[in-house]
Amino acid sequence: MASRVLLLCVSVVLAAAAAAEARDFVVGGANDAWKEPAQPDALAKWASANRFQVGDKLVFKFDGAADSVLEVTRDDYNRCSTASPLAVHKATAGAATVPLPRSGPYYFIGGAPGSCQKGERLLLVVISEKHGRGRLRGLAPAPVPAAESPFASSFVGGPAAAPAPATGAAGRTAAAGNTGALLVGAVALLGALLFGC
Repeated sequence: MASRVLLLCVSVVLAAAAAAEARDFVVGGANDAWKEPAQPDALAKWASANRFQVGDKLVFKFDGAADSVLEVTRDDYNRCSTASPLAVHKATAGAATVPLPRSGPYYFIGGAPGSCQKGERLLLVVISEKHGRGRLRGLAPAPVPAAESPFASSFVGGPAAAPAPATGAAGRTAAAGNTGALLVGAVALLGALLFGC
């Protein structure tokens, strides 16, 4: 009996840890999204529909012979300057994986000449560790009028609208994540009540 209780407790802990693990995000949501987009704000819309956490990774999929991913400062992002990148990420087997080891803003631009000016750039914000996925799952941020958002203006030099809640396939993915977290919580509570874990 004691071994069953221990097994249940270990299973619950492992399931909870798996639910909070870092994720890999394919930039733009498609295999070939790191390129000059048809809509200049396509990558910004994709970033605003996702929540990035410390430890997540970005997977940029692109033709490494024609392009690269440059991680840059805010000023270089705003000017589309490729002169002094913080890091250059080149594709290996068609993709470059970039870890997100800290909270705060990250700025990326395309390395091909003129690509940034045509919309191949990405600004995203990684949430702090104390605001983990479990707390944010299923919660959309409250809309903030652009004129009243000094936090957003500090990133790109001007006001920005708050991201909209996820819809479509992204919304269904978020909803599926809520079900898993709810199930893990219910199993943990049941185990604690029945077996005194």
